[in-house]
Amino acid sequence: MVEFETLINPPQEVWEQIVQFTADTETWNLHPADYKLWKENYNQFWLVTVVEKGTLNFAASVSLARSDGDDGSLYSIGMFYCLEKYRGQGLGKPIFQKVMDIVGDNNCTLPGAVKMSAKYDKVFGFDKYPGHWHLFSSLKIQDVMLPEKVSEKYSTKVWSDVDYDALTYYDRTICIRDRKKIMTAWFKLPDTYTRVISDKSGAIAGYGSLRLVANNRMSLAPFYADSLEAAEVLLKDLLENLPNWTKFATVELIYPGCNKDPLRLLEKFAKTKEAVSTSKFCRSQFTKILIPTPDKKVYSLSDYAHQYV
Repeated sequence: MVEFETLINPPQEVWEQIVQFTADTETWNLHPADYKLWKENYNQFWLVTVVEKGTLNFAASVSLARSDGDDGSLYSIGMFYCLEKYRGQGLGKPIFQKVMDIVGDNNCTLPGAVKMSAKYDKVFGFDKYPGHWHLFSSLKIQDVMLPEKVSEKYSTKVWSDVDYDALTYYDRTICIRDRKKIMTAWFKLPDTYTRVISDKSGAIAGYGSLRLVANNRMSLAPFYADSLEAAEVLLKDLLENLPNWTKFATVELIYPGCNKDPLRLLEKFAKTKEAVSTSKFCRSQFTKILIPTPDKKVYSLSDYAHQYV
């Protein structure tokens, strides 16, 4: 019989197993570099893992991040996952309770997967959430056809070539909490390509990051735009400025279901509308206070594990 032990903030080798397993079974959009980013840029970070005793063979995990702001601390829980062959053996609940004990009476958020959302609500008190789900839409690259013409009202630049104070100001219209530190580190991650879109007056109208994640996929994370017209320009420029983008398997979005424009955006890049695959994915749940987001501008979430927008 296999025995297990718990490791907190284990070696990178364990994290890379999690990246691959969750991509294979859940289509989560993670990267090997995310672990270091979380450890170095949140005020505190815990990756609680269960491994086969005496080895680094992964079995289960949950992560917790603490982000401090003017309005206090916000905790976020992510990466709650158990290897399929070990499900039903009681590995998950003790480590989830461990991070909930750290959270205490503070506000906490998590992305409630469809099968787990009700349990998070009723058992663990994540009972504050919007009326919509987040949807996952993907398009195979073999089914992509770039629009010949897009709006001439906008242009894009690499994020490092724009006024960073202006970009930070724009981000505060998306997320009311100050996340300059974490997003700056996000833009600098390997295999991450970020562009900012502006109108002819120079006013920022959105930004997006194209990330190369497990299983040869391209994840738009995040992707924000003031309009579908601007979003179309931004997506086309992101793809055209990525070398060999046609060699990847898919391009993907995770977005609030109350916003129909992200689906329309992918359909504009598809040979046929039927080529876009969409499913219910998760919803942002909170324990104390539901933090509002400008859903009409959100075409894809940033960090699926630890960001609510």
